[in-house]
Amino acid sequence: MKKWISIAAGLCVLGGVIAAILLLTGGSNDNNFYVYRFNPTARRLEAEARPLPTSGSAISEVINLLHSSGSTWPHAVAPVPEDLIHVIKIQDNMLLAFFEPVFYDIAPLEQTLFKAAFIYTMESLMSRMFPHVTDIMMLVTDDYNHAFETLMLSLTSEEDEDVPWLIYDGGDPIYNDPFLSRAFMAPFTFNHLHFVHESGLGLIVESHATEEVDHHQEERARYALMLLINNLRPEGAIFPIPTETIIHDVIITGDHILIDFSSDFANRFVGGQELARLMIYSIVNTLTAQFSHIHWVHFMIDARQVESFHGVEDFHLAFERDDTFLMSYILERESEEIWDDTE
Repeated sequence: MKKWISIAAGLCVLGGVIAAILLLTGGSNDNNFYVYRFNPTARRLEAEARPLPTSGSAISEVINLLHSSGSTWPHAVAPVPEDLIHVIKIQDNMLLAFFEPVFYDIAPLEQTLFKAAFIYTMESLMSRMFPHVTDIMMLVTDDYNHAFETLMLSLTSEEDEDVPWLIYDGGDPIYNDPFLSRAFMAPFTFNHLHFVHESGLGLIVESHATEEVDHHQEERARYALMLLINNLRPEGAIFPIPTETIIHDVIITGDHILIDFSSDFANRFVGGQELARLMIYSIVNTLTAQFSHIHWVHFMIDARQVESFHGVEDFHLAFERDDTFLMSYILERESEEIWDDTE
């Protein structure tokens, strides 16, 4: 109880509105579903937690999310071609997805992986928003209206109809595909984990997949932080976050996330202002990369706000993602400056 009182007091400095929201929330946030993509290189499915759509056009929002225009995933994870999904309809207990013939242009392995990614995404969304939907049908056609009318006739008539190619329905398990066994799935993929480069000049990026993380967003954020502290050690990185650091609390509200570290985070840190700032942004960039809806990261130590951290004077303020700390960006900028000097 004292701990929450201290957190409440600290949050007041962040602003009344943010403090009130954070205090009202607490605990886990179940208002999300999972969007799956296939990774052609790793030959597995990867998932990302997304907040449930709040508008009346939930299906349209999800189609946009699946298409390239809504993609925030790494380039290595294939987005759905922008013109692939024509329309998705819910008819009684069925979800009907009509795809354009461009589906045939996708390589066979990627077709298989896409089918699974689409099905898992829709099942995740349906279970949260439309629990009465039990079957999913995916059809490829260049004439949606005719396909829909024909399908409806086939469902209401005992006579055989000219039904377009049916890719999948709820009575035909997809696990027969060799690449769709659970062993090839990575339900929780942590992309863009930011580590401090051994040079101390910038950040490098690493990815990690696991099947052992709780679905709740706070637990996924906590796991990502533990990877930064001591559980993942990519080559060419140093680890300034003290291994003795304890994560007291992780609270997500809207586009804000609050991390409450133990005092070891500050007391056992060894380094100057530049390393401290890099360490801070390794955390900020990592957390904002895992959740596309999170834009601001707040830090507390033992449930208290700290004005400065080893020379970083704005430690008490909210931090926003900053990719200029990436080594790739730094090296690119140096190359541009050298090029400009030679002109």
